[in-house]
Amino acid sequence: MSEGVTLRQARSSDATELAALATELGYPSTAADVERRLPSLLSSPEHLLLVAAGPNDRAVGWLHAAIHRGLTNDARGEIVGLVVAADRRGSGIGARLLAETEKWARKAGVSQVRVRSNVARERAHGFYLRAGYALAKTSHVFVKELGSE
Repeated sequence: MSEGVTLRQARSSDATELAALATELGYPSTAADVERRLPSLLSSPEHLLLVAAGPNDRAVGWLHAAIHRGLTNDARGEIVGLVVAADRRGSGIGARLLAETEKWARKAGVSQVRVRSNVARERAHGFYLRAGYALAKTSHVFVKELGSE
């Protein structure tokens, strides 16, 4: 279970562990990458970066959420990333991270939280369905790399 795990805000000192977990999720990152990205996220009230800290205060999971504002929809919470270390999955840590994020979103005045999940992540889909999320749509992601001019 998730006993012995506390949820807290991320800190810059978590960079190495956050990078390792991001890499485990399939988004290769170095500690330097995460250190460069963290300051703007941690200083914004429209971003939440929670860490599930296990023994010795080491990150065993994290969740990044943001408030998404758009012209075509009311503001909503969006889970940008969620990962729990492979050896800790199924212990309730992810559910705790979700619950805390939903509280944050309500407090921010939004009435919906969305999450996008790769079609190949079938285990994650089951997790979100069990947590009360409903499949709303599928889509394609298009990317264009912008080189320097």
